[in-house]
Amino acid sequence: MRLFIAVDLNDSARKNISDIISRLKKKDFDVKWVNPENIHITLKFLGEVNENDMKGLENIISGSVKDVKKFKINISKAGYFGKGNYVKVVWVDIREGRDILVQLSRKFNKELTHIRREEREPSPHITIGRVRSGRNVHELINEVEGLSDVKVGEVEVNDIKLKQSVLKPDGPIYIDLKTFELQ
Repeated sequence: MRLFIAVDLNDSARKNISDIISRLKKKDFDVKWVNPENIHITLKFLGEVNENDMKGLENIISGSVKDVKKFKINISKAGYFGKGNYVKVVWVDIREGRDILVQLSRKFNKELTHIRREEREPSPHITIGRVRSGRNVHELINEVEGLSDVKVGEVEVNDIKLKQSVLKPDGPIYIDLKTFELQ
């Protein structure tokens, strides 16, 4: 099973991000935009996990979040990863609450190296599109930079989810496997 650990967003934040995607879709950019139903914050991508490892995985996640209190995140500002003609991802940033997301990601990275080792420092963000080619990339950059002051909203983080990603020809489907409530 292809798994990841994530934080879901509320309907208001999804709607506001969907509006940003709709605005960018009107232009001729070669971007695979994320389905608004799938928008989330990935804390740890695990990749393929054997079903026999599920119980241990659930115990590790549960132990990692047992002392974490509910918290708020504030989402604003669009941006991108990459440079020049090689922009790879369009994202929306997390402001308030970012430090807690980083701590959680670090904890998962430390506890789950036997499943997947992560070399990069966590950088919580919400992916809204994956750039497929450099077609009109400079216009894309200008549009995204024009969204540097966009406000998406606040989200109360009450739980962390273990999710399965099922890849389909028209895009992935995400299935919640287990929810881990925060205090």
